[in-house]
Amino acid sequence: MNVKAIIPNFLTMGNLLGGSFVCWMAASGEDLSSGVVATVWLGAMICDLFDGLIARKLGVDGPMGVQLDSLSDLVTGGLAPAFVAYRLISDSEYCTVVFSEISTLVRILPWAITVAAAYRLARYNVSVANGDKSNYFEGLPAPATGIFWMGMILWMGGIKTPQEISAILVVSGMGLLLLPVFMVIKRKFFTLKEWGDDSVLDKTRMIFIALSVLVAAGAFIAWHNVFAAAPLCVLLYSCFAFVLAPK
Repeated sequence: MNVKAIIPNFLTMGNLLGGSFVCWMAASGEDLSSGVVATVWLGAMICDLFDGLIARKLGVDGPMGVQLDSLSDLVTGGLAPAFVAYRLISDSEYCTVVFSEISTLVRILPWAITVAAAYRLARYNVSVANGDKSNYFEGLPAPATGIFWMGMILWMGGIKTPQEISAILVVSGMGLLLLPVFMVIKRKFFTLKEWGDDSVLDKTRMIFIALSVLVAAGAFIAWHNVFAAAPLCVLLYSCFAFVLAPK
C-alpha cells in the first residue's frame, strides 16, 4: 500500500462526499440558501482543485486517480447541480409563474446537466489515456457548472428587489440552456493554470480576470450581493472562451 496515495485519494473522496451531501440536502427539502450547502460544496471543489496537484507533487498520480477524480466530479459538477437546479425551479414561486406553460420541459432540463457532465468527463478520461496534454480544456469543465449553481443558491437566498428576480430568472435560464451545450462541444476553452507558456494565452487570462473583477463589483453595486458574481463569471468565462477559442 502506497501511503503517499492516501492524501490525494482522501481529497478526492472529500470531493465525492461533498457533492453527495449537496444532492442529499436538495432531495430532502432542506434549506439550500442557509450557507451550509454552499460551504460544503465549495469545500468539495477545493478538494478537487488540490487532489491532482498533490498527487503529481507526491509522484502518485495515475489512471486510478484519474477515474476516481472524474467519478467525483460527476457528482459534484453533474448530479449536484441537477438536483439543485430542479429544487430551485420546483420551489421558486417566480419560476412557477414564469415557466408555468412549459413547466414539464423546464423540470427536465436540469438532467441535461448530468448527461453532459458524464459525456464531458468520459471524453476527458479518454484524452488523458491517450496522453493528450494542453493548456486548453475540450469544452467547459464540469466543476464550472457546480460553481454556477452554488452561486445561484446564495444569490436567490438574498433577493431584495423585483429587478433582481428578473435577473435571476434570466441567468438561471441561460445556465440551464447553455452550460450543458458548452460542456459537450469540441471547442478549446483556456485554463487558468500553467501561466508563462504562452504570452497570448496569458493576456487572454488577464483580460478575463479583469472582467470578472468588474462583474463582481457590478453585482455588489447593483444587488449588494457579491455571490451573484459566481454564476455571472461562469457565463462570462464560457462565452469568452468560446469566442476566443483557437481554431
